[in-house]
Amino acid sequence: MNRYVYSYRILSTGETSRYGVPAATQDEADAGICEAIADIEFTEPEDVQDITLDRIIEESDNYYECEGCT
Repeated sequence: MNRYVYSYRILSTGETSRYGVPAATQDEADAGICEAIADIEFTEPEDVQDITLDRIIEESDNYYECEGCT
């Protein structure tokens, strides 16, 4: 599983940002990114524009540990 990082613009505010989603394939990430961004931005999917893939972070490049385990 990789993390796919996208940049996007919110049409109603003109604000731009980046958001990453974990997915097994890029097609899977592409299919759900608009809804995921709309959810995190508290807006409608139609308000999310100019979604572009910025980078792919491979799972092997990162090590995650929760606060309870450290």
